[in-house]
Amino acid sequence: MKIRSPRFLIKLFLFSLALGTLPVLLLGVLSYNKSSAMIEDKVAKGNQLNLQQTQQRVEQILRAADTSATHFINSALVVSAINMKLAPEQFETVNGLLQGLHQLQSFELGIDDIVLASFNQGWVLDNNTEVLPLSNYRNADLIERYKRDNKSTFWAHSVSGDQVHLVKKLPLHSLNPSGLLIVKFRSAELARLLAGSNELGEAMILSETGGLLAHSDPSAISQAAGYEEALQTVRTSKEPVGSFRTTGNNHAAVVYRKSAYTGWAYVSIASVDLITRDSKAIEWYTYTICFIILVITLALSWLGASRMYRPINRLYRDLQAEPELKPNGSSDEIGYIGSQVKNILGVQSNLKNIVERQRVQLEELFMIKLYEGELAQREISEKLTAFKWERKWTQVCVIAVQIDALRDTRYEEIDEDLLLFSINNMAEELIPLQRRLKPVVMHRKQVMLIGCAAGEEDRFKQIVNDLCAEMKQKVAQFLELSITLGVSRFYGTINEARSAYEDANEALKYAIRMEPGSVIYIEDAEPDGTQLRFPVTLERELLDAVKLADEELANERLSAYLHSVFQEKVSHREYFVTLTSLLLALVRLKQTLGDEKEAVFEGEKSLIDELYKLKTVREVEQWFGQTLIHPLISRLEGLRKKQYARISDQMLAIIHNEAGTELSLDDCAARLGYHPDYIRGVFRKEVGVNFSEYLSNYRLKQAKELLTDTELKITDIAEKLHYTNPQNFIRYFRKQEGMTPGQYRDLQRKKE
Repeated sequence: MKIRSPRFLIKLFLFSLALGTLPVLLLGVLSYNKSSAMIEDKVAKGNQLNLQQTQQRVEQILRAADTSATHFINSALVVSAINMKLAPEQFETVNGLLQGLHQLQSFELGIDDIVLASFNQGWVLDNNTEVLPLSNYRNADLIERYKRDNKSTFWAHSVSGDQVHLVKKLPLHSLNPSGLLIVKFRSAELARLLAGSNELGEAMILSETGGLLAHSDPSAISQAAGYEEALQTVRTSKEPVGSFRTTGNNHAAVVYRKSAYTGWAYVSIASVDLITRDSKAIEWYTYTICFIILVITLALSWLGASRMYRPINRLYRDLQAEPELKPNGSSDEIGYIGSQVKNILGVQSNLKNIVERQRVQLEELFMIKLYEGELAQREISEKLTAFKWERKWTQVCVIAVQIDALRDTRYEEIDEDLLLFSINNMAEELIPLQRRLKPVVMHRKQVMLIGCAAGEEDRFKQIVNDLCAEMKQKVAQFLELSITLGVSRFYGTINEARSAYEDANEALKYAIRMEPGSVIYIEDAEPDGTQLRFPVTLERELLDAVKLADEELANERLSAYLHSVFQEKVSHREYFVTLTSLLLALVRLKQTLGDEKEAVFEGEKSLIDELYKLKTVREVEQWFGQTLIHPLISRLEGLRKKQYARISDQMLAIIHNEAGTELSLDDCAARLGYHPDYIRGVFRKEVGVNFSEYLSNYRLKQAKELLTDTELKITDIAEKLHYTNPQNFIRYFRKQEGMTPGQYRDLQRKKE
């Protein structure tokens, strides 16, 4: 006897161990995460406060410079000098301006240089040069660029990146400034103000356009490239104040503030590792405590689990000692004990269920073989006796049920098998056992064999009708579906079930000419030798409606065509021969338009395969409309619109180029190769007016231009525009404009 390993003991031990250690581990992890989050939040708030103080220091200096510059440009000296043409003999004015510029340039404000330029007089003055012509100034292009800016006061970043410029136009808020003042700040001065803001990271200033103005560590300014994604987020943010965390290799916490005064963004970037440095101690402390608790819990868990396992182990060993009971390798001790007890108590019930399931499968297999004719008469009798299906029937028939359509219902095609099995279960419940054999599902149909006893022959058809009506009503009530039922001829014995099954299947093939939800008897549906008359006229009218792109007429002709086809009582094969002919005619029409060839014959999903799968006239009509007719009409309509536009464009070009000749609609038609009536309608539809009206309006427009721009006589203009005589031209002009050509010319000259 092989003794298995004590799996349940191990489970008890592991459960006890987890119960003692998991809460501590969870508490430690939560504590560490909470402390890290709190520290990071406090650092973010501190950085935000430092950033606010830095912004206030920087903007205090900038505002002071802005105020001084405003006072300077509003002084009487600057206001008078900006519109003067400064010359060497105006020494006092130049000296006064230079003194004013030197007074603005103070080291406290960090101003590097100041430039004063006059647009009207074309001179420029700064702290390091004399009065120079604006065209000779070394930074004339910079002044020109600032001049084009729409703002009267703004901050700009120099191209070299080492300066920040305050630009003020003179006079302030003027739509046409006469000059400007440029105050240049050193970017290094801004970096000096940021130097005290980098305790936990980097501080920087971004310009309004997103450029880097200053960095807390000028020597490390290139490191900002590592945070390009974070800086891009700051640039695109619409919030004035915010914070976020970056991802990727440079994991950092970013806080920023945007200035309403300068439009600059003040950014602080701090490494998350640096922020959470103090929380590492909590992490290691937690790991140490958890390890100590794990060791203690390990010993206590083993002792407790061993004591609880002893009675289970004794029972488990006793059951393993029985040779009839084989161990179950997939379960622990408790599972093994439970399964053995359950097996002992449930053997009889399991055997009964197995036999019952096999019986159901055998019954279904017997019915399938019976319908397919694979059983001899002796086998049929034996199986009927074995299944206790002895029926004293004098007549039998087979009813086959198919679902009409799943389109426009709440079901999909994939649900068809489940729906058929549901209908099969309904048949078992609705039809009494003494009236039927077992219903089955075969070849996408639900099939059942029913019979009648002696004396019921006269009303057997009524019984079948009642059963079919009840089936239709229940399926519609519970499944919300429409079904068609095919009924075979009445036969004398069950042995003829194969023939009855074939009859029922054949009856369903005639469902295409019936209304959905019909009960079709093969005797009523089979044709009596008539031949289907091919509706040639209706097909031609349908194709003509498609060619004319008349969708309403095409739908009407299609309905008439299908009604003509299906009103004849012929074989279902003849229906599809006619429908295939219509399909090929539409495909040929589509190929004449230059479309790719359709898969008509080849492939599992060819058009003919799709056509032969349709079950009702409504499905056939919808399929033809959606698959071929409507796409054809859309394509033809598009081609017609392109042709109309091309013809109208050609006619307009002829009118515009030859308005001074004897131009007529017949001439245009002959040159374009179309009938005059055709292009008359095309032109009116595309342009909105008829040909003669447009030609007259165009000639009138040319006459106005000649009257305004030339000295030609009225008679010459009339002759040039090909009027028969000047009087006709004058009368037409007066009718359209309310004045004579001469009066119009005089009026235009007065306006000029």
